[in-house]
Amino acid sequence: MKNKTWKFALICSLIVMGFTACDDDDEYYYVGGGSSWLSYGNLEKIDNGSRSKFAIRRDDGNRLIVTEGMPIRFDGAKEDLRVYAHYSIVGSERDESGLEGNMNYYVRLYGLDDVLTKVPVKQSFIHENEGVRQDSIGNDPINVQEAWFGGRYLNVEFRIPVKDGSKEKHFINLVQDDVVAHHDTVYVTLRHNAYGEKPGTGNDRGNFSWGRGRVSFDLTSIVPEGQTSVPVKLIWTEYGKNSSETVRR
Repeated sequence: MKNKTWKFALICSLIVMGFTACDDDDEYYYVGGGSSWLSYGNLEKIDNGSRSKFAIRRDDGNRLIVTEGMPIRFDGAKEDLRVYAHYSIVGSERDESGLEGNMNYYVRLYGLDDVLTKVPVKQSFIHENEGVRQDSIGNDPINVQEAWFGGRYLNVEFRIPVKDGSKEKHFINLVQDDVVAHHDTVYVTLRHNAYGEKPGTGNDRGNFSWGRGRVSFDLTSIVPEGQTSVPVKLIWTEYGKNSSETVRR
């Protein structure tokens, strides 16, 4: 088993890693050579007379206020929507809105993508109808590229094999083991239902490519009342190097 070092900071259908397009986004281009950033966060309503109705509250508590580039006014934009932003910083000042120690960063926004956000499924819920729910949650491998905790989220960036030309939606969940006691640690397992879309070991292996996606799980429900944190162990099964074997991580 390969050891992984988890980074602690604020990271279902398959989604392609890209950015949401706006009607006139050709106007907002990225100029190479400068410093730009990629961050996860949640939309936060803002009333400052700017071109965007929302700011982005990053997972570290700092706020991104759009002053240049792409405005945040697309259909579906709403308070607390989880997003993945590409931007550069054009200015900053201390945030005086009551969140001590945080900053307002004024940014030029190059791209914005909404992020699938889910809550963990409890193992006891699956056991209530084992035959149906265990099958629905799925047991297909999923390859984790990055996983980290930030704020109330476990963020996962993953890769899964997708049949060329397919539009099949995959189902991704996080299952919390609330049946077996693990002392003070919460065990969670990343689960994937590919609905039969997976590489074979014969002639069809060349008809698949690796799709990439991202998902954030809100872990609020797994923290016991009166506590502010809890140890978490993440478990998943992924494809081996030749996709004909699997490895438990």
